[in-house]
Amino acid sequence: MLKIEQKNNINFGEFFAEYDGEKAGSLRYDWINELSFNINHTEVNPKFEGKGIGKHLVSAAVDYAREENRKIKATCPFAKAVLEKDEKSKDVYI
Repeated sequence: MLKIEQKNNINFGEFFAEYDGEKAGSLRYDWINELSFNINHTEVNPKFEGKGIGKHLVSAAVDYAREENRKIKATCPFAKAVLEKDEKSKDVYI
């Protein structure tokens, strides 16, 4: 089962994905200012590639942005592609 957790501090943060207790991937971001953050890296363990882990991580970042009234920028090519294709993320993606 997939579990996603978040660590956040004043300068940066990270979402971690675990699948059945094993690290499956991560998404890292830096705070641009107090209202927005930039996703700069998404990584998936090769063992879990093709299972949608990366998309789940981006989705968790979108959910977090909505809950906290924040905006997202993405310099990570994967996250940028996911956000640009997802009409439902337009409210938080800048």
